[in-house]
Amino acid sequence: MVRTRLGSDRRPPQGGQGRLGGVVRPDHRHACALRRTLRLAACVLAALLPLPMASCTGPAISEESLVMAVDSLLPWLEELSGLEVRGPVNVALRDREELRAYVIQRLEEEFTAEEMRGIEATYRALGLFPDTLDLRSLLLELYTEQVSGYYDPKARTLYVMEGVAPEDVQPVLVHELVHALQDQHVNLDSLVSKDRGNDRQAAAQAAMEGHATLVMFSWLAEQQAGRRVAVDELPDFGAILGPALEARNDSYPVFRSAPRIIRETMLFSYLKGASFVQALWRAEANGGRPAPIGEWLPNSTEQVLRPGERFIRQRDEPTEVVLEATPSAQGAWRTVYENTLGELETGIFLSEHLGAGADTIAHGWDGDRYRLLASPAGGHVFVWYTVWDDDAAANRFADAYRQVLRLRVAARQGMVERMSVAGRPVVRVVDAESGVALADVPIPGIELSGGQP
Repeated sequence: MVRTRLGSDRRPPQGGQGRLGGVVRPDHRHACALRRTLRLAACVLAALLPLPMASCTGPAISEESLVMAVDSLLPWLEELSGLEVRGPVNVALRDREELRAYVIQRLEEEFTAEEMRGIEATYRALGLFPDTLDLRSLLLELYTEQVSGYYDPKARTLYVMEGVAPEDVQPVLVHELVHALQDQHVNLDSLVSKDRGNDRQAAAQAAMEGHATLVMFSWLAEQQAGRRVAVDELPDFGAILGPALEARNDSYPVFRSAPRIIRETMLFSYLKGASFVQALWRAEANGGRPAPIGEWLPNSTEQVLRPGERFIRQRDEPTEVVLEATPSAQGAWRTVYENTLGELETGIFLSEHLGAGADTIAHGWDGDRYRLLASPAGGHVFVWYTVWDDDAAANRFADAYRQVLRLRVAARQGMVERMSVAGRPVVRVVDAESGVALADVPIPGIELSGGQP
């Protein structure tokens, strides 16, 4: 492990174009450069995502060369990321076996075996996982195949995988150095902790990954253009790269074979996250580039999906839903798993069962909480409360879920009820395996706080 040298007097070259954030009108040559940047960025993003890619070849890189590269990049990144360098960043090389051991360790730290089984059972109940899926094995395979680099918040160290081609190292370093700078300003592990709940965790993860991805794209654009590139010159990388990655889906067999819910939530962090941060940048009147931490940290995937409407112009904070204890009078029912879905996963669920475009039914989401219960005989029941902005949104969702139940009638049964709790439009779903007596299900009550009254 080698500690980087800070305090270098090498500043980013100005080239007579003014400082970052200055308005420079794009011309034809710059537009061509940005198109080239997009093609390159699509390849680099594939390297950063835990997706398989072609084996890296080329001369070996050394830790000393990584130190020199980090030293040259940090002054740029202070300006491009909006984050001051507050301390040294360690950098080291890792081989594939060390990466695998790291991923195994993180998975074990993040989820107990019981929690992993609970997640599997929940998404099977929703029809989003096949019955045969081993989630831990799939995640291990996704996160260990051909990853080029990663930042470990616990070790405060940026790792680059041995065998990465030298020409690919700098974009990887840029992305991961942004995470290192984020970690100097906030505790990354606590920011994306599962204790925040699934939807808040996904929103924070998207902010962090989107920030690093957008800074990487900005750096690539400046390298291609040979000058400073203003915020208003950057295209919407998140929107453009989605189709580019989709077109290359056949190149990623592990990713392609993963359930849709895993593929879409994985890409969401990078693509929608980048679009969210870019919306923050564009909203800054002085051309600034605020980092998505503190007051700029989103608290729901709804805010990430529609930053202008739900975050920048007016904050639509999610309603917190607390499920009361499961009534114990009906026998030995037990809680298998409990969490939130959020607008993103609610939309994916609807699209999975009702087809393309059904995700828009999730617009108007304002909060949710579910509990997966196991009956004394072992049958699973999904009890889900969702809160909505208005009656019309709640009614659309209730009608859609009834349609899903009709489509899944061979294996599922359930009840969908429209309610009002503390004056808020609520939909309660009880979705059970066939054979479970719905009248016996111990349905918990709820309490609401926050959100939009």
